[in-house]
This record gives sequence, C-alpha cells and structure tokens, in this order.
Amino acid sequence: MHARSLRRRDCGSAPAGYDRLNPIRVLHVIPGLSPKDGGPTNALHGMARASAALGAQVTVATSDDDAGGRLDVPLARPLTVGDVDYWYFARSLPGSWKPSIGLARWLSANVARFDVVHVHALFSFSTIPASRFAHRAGVPVVLRPLGTIAPWSMAHRGWKKRPYFALVERAHLESAAAIHTTSESEREAVAALGYGSKVRVIPLGVEILERHDRPVRDDWASLRLLFLGRLHPVKAVPVLLEALAAARRRGVAAVLTIAGDGTPAYRAELERLVASLGLDGAVNFVGHVDAERKRALFMAADAYVLPSYQENFGIAAAEALAAGLPVIVSDRVGIAPQIAEARAGLVVPVDEEALSAAIELLASDPRRLESMGDEAHRLATAQFSWDRTATSLLELYEELRHHARGRRRR
Repeated sequence: MHARSLRRRDCGSAPAGYDRLNPIRVLHVIPGLSPKDGGPTNALHGMARASAALGAQVTVATSDDDAGGRLDVPLARPLTVGDVDYWYFARSLPGSWKPSIGLARWLSANVARFDVVHVHALFSFSTIPASRFAHRAGVPVVLRPLGTIAPWSMAHRGWKKRPYFALVERAHLESAAAIHTTSESEREAVAALGYGSKVRVIPLGVEILERHDRPVRDDWASLRLLFLGRLHPVKAVPVLLEALAAARRRGVAAVLTIAGDGTPAYRAELERLVASLGLDGAVNFVGHVDAERKRALFMAADAYVLPSYQENFGIAAAEALAAGLPVIVSDRVGIAPQIAEARAGLVVPVDEEALSAAIELLASDPRRLESMGDEAHRLATAQFSWDRTATSLLELYEELRHHARGRRRR
C-alpha cells in the first residue's frame, strides 16, 4: 500500500458579485472552543478562517471553557488570529451549559454592529443571548444545531432535553432567518420539527492535502485502524472494540489506535472493556492530539473507523478522506451516502457483526484499500473543501443581509 506525502491547498476567490468594498460583518457565537471538543471547534475555526479569506469581516464570541477547565486566553478583549477576531469571556459556572454573563453583556452591547449572527449549537447558554439580542436588533440569525436535535441526541437524556426544547429552543428555531445543516440527514431531522423551509444544507470543509504516492508498503503485518474523535457514548467505541475482538478471533490481523479525549470515567470504562476482550496488545489510547499529530496518525493508518450512533456530518471522517484514507463509517454518519456513492470506504450499520466483517474485508485486500484511498481524496477535494463551504456561506449571508436591508427600508 502506498504512503502519502501531504501539503495544504490554498483557498480560492470570493463568490461572484461579492462586494469587497462593503464586506459583510459576520459574528459567530459558540459555547466553547476547547481543542478537546474536537469537531465543533475545528469546524468553527475552519469556517471563520475560510470566510475571512474570501473577504468577510469575521468575529467569534465564546467562553473560556476547556472541557471543564479554563483556556489560557485573554478575556473580554479581542485576540486576533489571522484575519479573525476572537473574544473569550469567563465561564460563570461549571457544567455543559457553559453560562457566561460577560458574553451575554458583550452580545447585548455589540450584536447590532454585525450584518449576520451565526449561532452554533442548541442546549447551551450562548444560544439564548445571541439569538434574542440579534432578533431584537433586527440582525438575521443563522442557527446551526450541531446535531443536537437529531433523534439519538434528543433521546439521550431526553427527560430534560424535551421540556427544555419546548420551553427555550423552539423559539430560537422560530426566529432564525436560516437553519444551517451540514448533511441531508440533519436537514431531515430539522424538517421533522416543522422548519424544513428554513434549512440550508452547507457541508463543512476540511483541510485538503495534496496526495503523492510513495513506495508500496512492504510490512503488511496487520491492518492499522484509527478512531479519532471525542470519547463519548454516541461514538459507539464499545461496538468497535467488540468488532475488532471478533475479527481477531477469526484470525484477522488488525490493530487499533484510539485518539481523542473524554471524561476520565468513560475512558476508564473503555480501557476495562479492552482488557476484558483480550485486546491489550492490539489497542492503543493516545488521548487528545494536535493538528500535526493528527496528520501523522492519518499517515500511519490504513483505514479510519467511525461507527457512531449519530453524526450530523462527521468532520473527522472527512479529514481522513482529505488525507487519502479509506473509511469505515456507520450509516448514521451524515456523509455516509457520499462515501458509499464514491466508493471511498465501507458503510455499515451500528452492529458488531457488520463492522467486524468490514474490518476483515479491508484486511484481506490491500489493493482495495489503495483504490478506496484514491476515491477518498477525490471525494474530499470535490465536496468538502473550505473554499466551497465558505463560498456557500457568503452567498447565504449576503442574501440575508439584502433581505434585512429591505425590511428596514419598509
């Protein structure tokens, strides 16, 4: 199997007709930007950076939450990274809701300065002041649910989510000018709640890396699998471990690297499962990884695996595709239809037997892996570049700015 040499591609140009002399002012609001949060953090940084590269004036407002800790960032003043201004505010109380009184006050005083407010996530404090102050100021809101209203998510701890949704979040969906989903499956979840007419499906982007072949791998001793993502029950890592154990019992030579953070209790639970399945020498937990380490893991792997019960998009899978890595994903991953159509990997149900069979199939056919890797890179280049995503976002933002101006003139 060929290894890969990777380098970044540059973004393209702004959408046709975009007025760089009157750049659109976009505010992104998200509960937190901890690197440990994985996909949401990576997506927001990519979205902001790519939109700014195409001419938008981009500001991000968030809390200093760091997966329960605190980020080492300046508070209540701008931190400029590239062409993007980041404003961090102290989290007022611990917990997943991530309340920040400082953030709310800043939004109240500043939201009217922007043309569009892009709000990320539901069931978080920041959505409330961002949506309501923007609505009061007549600034259109693009609401990105981040998969929080998909069936699995709503059922998980549904005893508190359903009443909260009825009392709080439904009003935000009602007042939003547009609802940004990243896949057709997420669009369907929003449409089931009665808001399908507001949905814009704009896939996320990933860093597209150039792919060059190297000498054929000559140490084909085992299939090297990679899981990279949050350690959370939605990711179905126990199913993956059971499937790996079943494949190895049938004589399949396969090993697994697990990259990503979770609560200490959940990681300990996974480590106990590894021991009970006799996988101690076959599974390696490496914890949270930075961008360079992530690229190295993609380079060292033969296939990426994401068996989640629900993913509104699946950004880590898209990153693997962009590195020319074939994937095994569940049919609950948002980009699974594109993967299946492009033959860039295997799509299976969240089922130990099906996942084990997929592992065995790839382990038995290195040439299939190489072919899928080629298709993976082509798919990511065609559909998941940040340039493409940012272009679509700027078109949406301009449309909403135009409509807002029309309402004010009347």
